[in-house]
Amino acid sequence: MKPTDELYKSLQIAYTHFNQALFGNKLPDVIFTVQRQRGVLGYFAPDRWSSVSGNRCHEIAINPTHMGDSRVIEVLQTLVHEMVHCWQYSFGKPARSCYHNKEWAYKMIEVGLQPTSTGMPGGAITGQQMSDFAIADGLFLKTCYMLVNQGAFTLPWIDRRLTPKSALLETAATQIPDHIEATDDMNYDDETVAELLTSSYSDLMPEDTFIPVQQHSVKAKQKYHCPGCHSNVWGKPELHIICGECDETFEAV
Repeated sequence: MKPTDELYKSLQIAYTHFNQALFGNKLPDVIFTVQRQRGVLGYFAPDRWSSVSGNRCHEIAINPTHMGDSRVIEVLQTLVHEMVHCWQYSFGKPARSCYHNKEWAYKMIEVGLQPTSTGMPGGAITGQQMSDFAIADGLFLKTCYMLVNQGAFTLPWIDRRLTPKSALLETAATQIPDHIEATDDMNYDDETVAELLTSSYSDLMPEDTFIPVQQHSVKAKQKYHCPGCHSNVWGKPELHIICGECDETFEAV
């Protein structure tokens, strides 16, 4: 199998698994892309793609820049976080300007992820930039254990440029409970699976895999450009902005 096929197949396997286990297999198919958009681990872009026959398809992007410094569970959290955005767009009422509203927050809790504005327990469950952590004995953790225990998921290719994650990234320091209550269809070694989920890819890969990347000072302001209507805006770095005129995602330039 070609490297491109291997990478995208792994994301599709995880998406199919979580769609069935957490969303009743109701989410539509999406197109995965790998995007190095600064400040986020991933994003959901509705109706970003169109076929020659006029069919539309959503996009879920995964940022490879921080994957080497991410734990396996953080990658899966990012995917499910964006899948909840996909669910809300398909069946709910998403807020404008990428705001994470209560409908999104309650669905996150339902699937086993606790939204938090601080990255820690006790943070607000709504806001512009949101983190999340796995709820002990919640659905997300149980389905993660099933996926990893089956040996069905791994990221076969990792960006070698090891860039530490920013505190502003949509991720959190998830704590794995000592034990996950098993159901009849779950048969696994708790300790082994938990170790895999909490390992970072930099721990799993050979020592000479990664090339450390020097961090540069953060800009006070960042220019953003809409590829649809070509409008420009300026704001703080690491914003995720949707154009109100054409629903395109502004790009940092």
